[in-house]
Amino acid sequence: MFSKLQIWLAVLLLAFVSSVFAQSERDADFGVILSAKYDAPLFRDLAIGVEEELRFDHGCTQLDRWLNSVELEYPFLHKRMHVGVTGGVIRRYNDKGYFENRMRVGVDVNYAETYRRFKFSYRSRVMATFRDERVGDYRVNPKLYWRNRLQVSYQMPNSRFKYALSTELHWLLNDPKSSVVDNIRTVFTVDYRMTRHQYLCVAARMDNDIQVKKPVDRFYLSLTYHLKY
Repeated sequence: MFSKLQIWLAVLLLAFVSSVFAQSERDADFGVILSAKYDAPLFRDLAIGVEEELRFDHGCTQLDRWLNSVELEYPFLHKRMHVGVTGGVIRRYNDKGYFENRMRVGVDVNYAETYRRFKFSYRSRVMATFRDERVGDYRVNPKLYWRNRLQVSYQMPNSRFKYALSTELHWLLNDPKSSVVDNIRTVFTVDYRMTRHQYLCVAARMDNDIQVKKPVDRFYLSLTYHLKY
C-alpha cells in the first residue's frame, strides 16, 4: 500500500503539472512511454544493457517512436565513475506523416557520490542521430547533442521504494543557425523493487523547448519494467 508521503508527493506533482499547462501560452502535449530494460554483466566489469521503448504523444493517440538500443558500460574509480557507449535504431513519426528510420550512437560519462541514503550523480553524454537522406533533405544531419544531467535519489529505509529527481539540458552542437540549449528535461521517478532482480519504475517527465521558434511543453507518464542482474 502507498504511504501518506507517497500520496502527497503524487498530489503535489499533479498540481504542479496542472498549473504549468494552465498558465502557459505555449503549445502543450501529453503522452505515455512504455519500456522494458535488461542489464547484466558481460564479462569481468563490463556490463550490457538492452532497452525497448514505445512512446505515444498527441494526447496518447499516436505512436511517436519505437526505440531499440544497446549499451556497454565499464566502471572506474571504485565504481563511482562509469563510461558507456550506446547504439540504437529508431522508427520515428516525422512531420511528413510517415515513419522514418534513424540511427543513434553516443558516448557518456557518469559520476556519482553517496551521502547516507542520498545519491548525487552527474552524467555527460554526447549523442548523434542520423536521419535517412533518401526520404528527405535535412539541413543538419546528423544532429549532434551534448546532454548534461544532474540527479539526486533517495532510498527509503526498510522500504522497496526509491525516489529520484533529475534535470537535463540538451545542447545542439552542430547547427550553425541555432547552436543553443533547446530543451530542458525534468524527471521525477519512483522505483519499486518487486524481487531481487525485478523492478517497476513509474516516472513523470516534462520536456520544455526553449530558444526555438515554436516551443512545446510535453508531459509524459512512463512505466518501465527493469530486469537487472
